[in-house]
Amino acid sequence: MGSDIETKGHDWLPGWIKKWWDSPDEQGSQRPPFKAGKGFVRRPDVVIVNDPTKPPTQDNIKQVVEIKFPPDKMDKRQEDAYAEIAGSRSKLEVLGPDDCDCNQPDPNPPEIPVELLGPAAVLADILYMLFTKRPPPGLVPAL
Repeated sequence: MGSDIETKGHDWLPGWIKKWWDSPDEQGSQRPPFKAGKGFVRRPDVVIVNDPTKPPTQDNIKQVVEIKFPPDKMDKRQEDAYAEIAGSRSKLEVLGPDDCDCNQPDPNPPEIPVELLGPAAVLADILYMLFTKRPPPGLVPAL
């Protein structure tokens, strides 16, 4: 994390990624070969914090979530590392396809049918132009 804004990543991170990971023919060849379980960085898929205005330190981590799709499984080493990141094994959650409730009906369906959103947007643009005498924001006039 950056030192000036505690919730912001370091400014040099994109350059570091480009140097060590995105350019295998140039500087990326300086990167040592990857060896599973030998250092490098552990990054959980999701870190949920209690206070989003503060950095994801252990006292601010509500949950660490790892998402696994078969045949990938969480091994003991990864589980131990993520429990350490979270500060407690009870803050670690592993989700897979069986945890999805995608086939459940939406308990709060939209009040406006999707089919009407296109015409409603056109009508809103027309009203905007009539009242402001300007094209709607984001509308690019044809040349």
